Amino acid sequence: MRKNIIKNSMLTIILLVFFIQLAIPSAIVAAAGSVEDAFITSSGLEKNISISEIVSIIIKLVLGFLGVIFVVLIIYSGFNWMTSAGNEDKISTAKKTMVAAIIGLTIILAAYAITYFVLDVVIEATQGGHGLD
Repeated sequence: MRKNIIKNSMLTIILLVFFIQLAIPSAIVAAAGSVEDAFITSSGLEKNISISEIVSIIIKLVLGFLGVIFVVLIIYSGFNWMTSAGNEDKISTAKKTMVAAIIGLTIILAAYAITYFVLDVVIEATQGGHGLD
């Protein structure tokens, strides 16, 4: 009975996070009038954006979503650890999940830093900049 309550509460939290991610863009679309206007408004870009800027936005959104998954994993493993009631198997599973999530976060941050640097250079080069001045 207690495990079902815990699983249902974790599922509720995960669904709430995904609902919030879906509801915010919907509210922007409703306020802007169309999907195109909402995208332009939320991104802060002009209507004549280049393909490199679109790719940059998509990559940053995906990396941001992966960061949300990291937070959910840390909360989930911490919750499992706190509710393990001294069971060493559950504690070791929670520790392994937490270590894997932290390793994943490290990879995500490295990917974000590399992507930010590379896309910044590409966008500057395609807009007539001088590269790495």
